[in-house]
Amino acid sequence: MSAPAPQFTLDAATVAQYRAPTLSQPANFQGLLKSGRILMGVALTFPSRHVAKALAMTNADWCWLDTEHTAWNQRLLVECIQIIIHESGGRMVPVVRVPSKTAFDYMAWSLDAGAAGIIIPHMETAEEMKEVVAACRFPPIGHRSYPPWTFLPGVNDKTPEGDTVFTVANRHVAIIPQIESKLGIKNLAEIVAHEQVSAFMIGPGDLRLDMGLPNALAGDEPAFVEAMATATKVAKERDIPIAGFAVGPEMTKMRIDQGFRMLMTALDLYALVFGIMTDIGTAKAVAEAHILAKK
Repeated sequence: MSAPAPQFTLDAATVAQYRAPTLSQPANFQGLLKSGRILMGVALTFPSRHVAKALAMTNADWCWLDTEHTAWNQRLLVECIQIIIHESGGRMVPVVRVPSKTAFDYMAWSLDAGAAGIIIPHMETAEEMKEVVAACRFPPIGHRSYPPWTFLPGVNDKTPEGDTVFTVANRHVAIIPQIESKLGIKNLAEIVAHEQVSAFMIGPGDLRLDMGLPNALAGDEPAFVEAMATATKVAKERDIPIAGFAVGPEMTKMRIDQGFRMLMTALDLYALVFGIMTDIGTAKAVAEAHILAKK
């Protein structure tokens, strides 16, 4: 006689008694992007649980975890995504820039961990966009695989009536192509024409380098000005926000006028280095002036 098959479900009373609070459902980042709000972000470039916890205490709307230019350990990445969600009480949403447009493993790990959005660098064609969408959306939209170690039956897979974990994730998770080349700008309208694209990001530094211009976040060269005007035009026609860097008050105002609604305004490395340099410089000046005054 064969043994009975294990039952991977719990009765309602057991769930109510022992279930811990969970934030495994992805935040509705698509809804935030469609709200028209200006969303202020902070970058987590240090692969550190301690830095993730510290940033989660700030009032940023979203946290950018960059795995393109920082060699994140996959396990640590997953832990930091969950730390940001937990320590902020769900108020700050983690958004992961994956290493490349073919890093489908990072897309799966990040989304299974609860990332609210994925940024895909160096997107240049509509065909590439279709492949990314397929990897990040559950059927019938895409072919993202069901994460069996994320959703436990009867414990943290509860959804509103009429919904499933698949429909909620497809509706909430944001897919954001990053445009940073002349070819990407040329094909921008076709790339963002895909209905699953939630916003698009402009990488001005790489875009300028691709144009043969000096690396910078802004510039007045005609080719660059025209590229940014194209981005603004496409964003308005498609009614989707642009994401990107905004350093300082003047650039923030300029970006808003260009159609940016998802702004990266603070970076952990820059805040640490320049913040300490400012504080040390101020302290030295005060100390020197105080000593001179006493002579």
